[in-house]
Amino acid sequence: MPAPPKKNNKIKKELRKEPRKFFNGTIFYATEQQLYEGEVKNYSSSGVFVKTRGKFFVGQMLNLALPYSNTKNTKRPGQVIWQNTEGIGVKLKSTA
Repeated sequence: MPAPPKKNNKIKKELRKEPRKFFNGTIFYATEQQLYEGEVKNYSSSGVFVKTRGKFFVGQMLNLALPYSNTKNTKRPGQVIWQNTEGIGVKLKSTA
């Protein structure tokens, strides 16, 4: 009888450059055609995870009103970099 396969017990390396902060709040964001509402679950200075039922595609551009910003009504453009059944990962773009 062959030995059972070995499990890979390596710790997964964090690929993010910026540390994530947990947050639970409403976010409003828009495509050129429609306004959406979702939930922020975590964020960093370079990206945000939005829990949503909306259908988006990787590469799609969004405009986001960031609820966790110290400045009121902070709006930033962002690009969808991944999606799954829970929501989307958005990379924030520079406004400069």
